[in-house]
Amino acid sequence: MYYLRHYFDPDFRHTQLSPAHEPDGAVSLRYLGYVQNVVAGQVLAELVDLDVHPDAARDSRFMYQERHLPIGPNCAPHSKNPDKIVSLVNGYVFYNEGLISVKRLLNVRSNLGFHTGNIFFVGDVAVHGDVQTGFALQAANILVKGHIESSKVKGSGDIVCLQGIRGSDESGFSDNPEKNPDIDMPLPTTLVEAGGNLRLPFCERVQLRARGNIIIDGSCLHSTIYVGGNLVIKGRLQGGTVVANGLVYVEERMGGEYGDPTRIMMGYDPFHFLKVQKIESQIAYFRERKSFFESMSARNQVMEQEYAYRLNLVTRKLDVALRKHRSLWARFVLDEKFSTKCRIVANDAVMPGCEIYIGRAFYRTVNMDFDLTFFLEDDEIRTHRNTKR
Repeated sequence: MYYLRHYFDPDFRHTQLSPAHEPDGAVSLRYLGYVQNVVAGQVLAELVDLDVHPDAARDSRFMYQERHLPIGPNCAPHSKNPDKIVSLVNGYVFYNEGLISVKRLLNVRSNLGFHTGNIFFVGDVAVHGDVQTGFALQAANILVKGHIESSKVKGSGDIVCLQGIRGSDESGFSDNPEKNPDIDMPLPTTLVEAGGNLRLPFCERVQLRARGNIIIDGSCLHSTIYVGGNLVIKGRLQGGTVVANGLVYVEERMGGEYGDPTRIMMGYDPFHFLKVQKIESQIAYFRERKSFFESMSARNQVMEQEYAYRLNLVTRKLDVALRKHRSLWARFVLDEKFSTKCRIVANDAVMPGCEIYIGRAFYRTVNMDFDLTFFLEDDEIRTHRNTKR
């Protein structure tokens, strides 16, 4: 008699989920365990001889008179132990027609929201609806057929969103220190980050990051972009900041009609620059918290004792952040030769008030102009006209 011991839940159903309990006993409605992740080489099940292991758990569904391994797609016997079933790929494990199977593509055939919870998956994901406000998705390659709302989506590969991305303000930071008793920096409320390329029809008030290229088929409004490759915007670029190191191409208007600050920064590694910005934001935040705790401690002895621990903690965090900032700046080297290859191509109107940085050079547009290419030459930002008007 043999028994198939499982190292995953054979009765798992993604339609029958329950909220996870946090260590403090609270219930998290955003963590439901939507998928059973497995990685290549992971043992999924093992056939044990009940004569040798009489203490093995018993479930009549998985007891066999003869050796039986229900091996399905993307699974195989272990190379050194043929009684074990291992996964051949990264994906999710499930039973399909009585066979243990692993699938690399996870289809979420609805919105990603309260009925799915946050999803972390080691393979590719296709969301057939929206990624709703307040939720998170992390996977390899990601396709979102709906909108991405105020949420966080991260892919180690490419990300494609078919309906666009619209967020809110990029920071959850409050100016009132009494509303922030903790001393940790918040993340952007809407963040989409790709390890490869990123493509979308439009974006507004979001932060986009991509190690590869970013293609926006419409307009980019009041957003922050970090792109390691090229940035192509087929609509308007209005407001926000772009940090790039290749080509920035804007098909329609660059800048806003009412002086919306539009900045393009080039010549540095965008992601090294992002690290520096994060540290500088943390330093400013920790200094603000330290000043607030010091003012509260100075009121009387009781308040001094109450805020002593917070003041000591934020002081230590500030010291660590300052040391890290110095270390990052020491490695922040401008590649002069690469800066000369940077180009900003505005194919239509260029509005007044656009700020352009290439390396150490700075240029601010004063008057409305058309069809310009911006580039670095002799340590100055120069322009030439793309077409004749």
